Amino acid sequence: MKCVIIDDEPLAIDVLTKHLKKTQGLTLLRSFQNAFEALYYVQTQRVDLVFLDIQMPGIKGLQFIRILKYPPKIIITTAFKEYALEALELGVVDYLLKPIPYHRFLSAVSKAMEMKSMPKVSSMTKEINKDRYFFCKEGSVYVKVHERDIGYIHGNRNYCIIHLHDRKLKVKGNLGYYHSVFSEDNFARVHKSYLVSLDRIEKYDSDSLWIHGDVIPIGRTYKTVVWDYLKEKTL
Repeated sequence: MKCVIIDDEPLAIDVLTKHLKKTQGLTLLRSFQNAFEALYYVQTQRVDLVFLDIQMPGIKGLQFIRILKYPPKIIITTAFKEYALEALELGVVDYLLKPIPYHRFLSAVSKAMEMKSMPKVSSMTKEINKDRYFFCKEGSVYVKVHERDIGYIHGNRNYCIIHLHDRKLKVKGNLGYYHSVFSEDNFARVHKSYLVSLDRIEKYDSDSLWIHGDVIPIGRTYKTVVWDYLKEKTL
């Protein structure tokens, strides 16, 4: 995996560089102390994995993620605990607290490598297509899943439950990953833990949606987007 380090602390860069050098399968392309310079590089080069600090001058780490249209896999490296939930909502691979021991670094990298091996979707096929399908890994086997059969996906940090019309699948990966895979016109994030098929919404009120008879909360952060969609569909 081709990696970039973004951190305004030289000592932190040194620690991550040492960890990278003794880990097979990782190549360090560049390290940056300036997030503005890193932004252009990440947007124009092939980068698989970014180690990203949060508290930096100019662009903060979480702002950096939001700016990227197609972010690579990101591992947060920070001294601050309080941004963990927000970072995980943005789909980061892992959240490492400084000083970062090698075993935690290796655990986070292993997650990123597992996710890299998951099926990818090219931008050419990421259009509305009711017959799109993927093979999702459940346990030791890969199960065919048609996008049209998905009601919603419930995320739980390192794995997700895909709720189909007739069954559930427990699969690896976080909700941010699956949000990037499925058609943006068909699916929407409505809560930090839920990604829903817009076509499958059966009813709603001010705080909840119903899909397959299940009640799904609408998160405060996502209400504006959800309500904009529902208003267009409401008589």
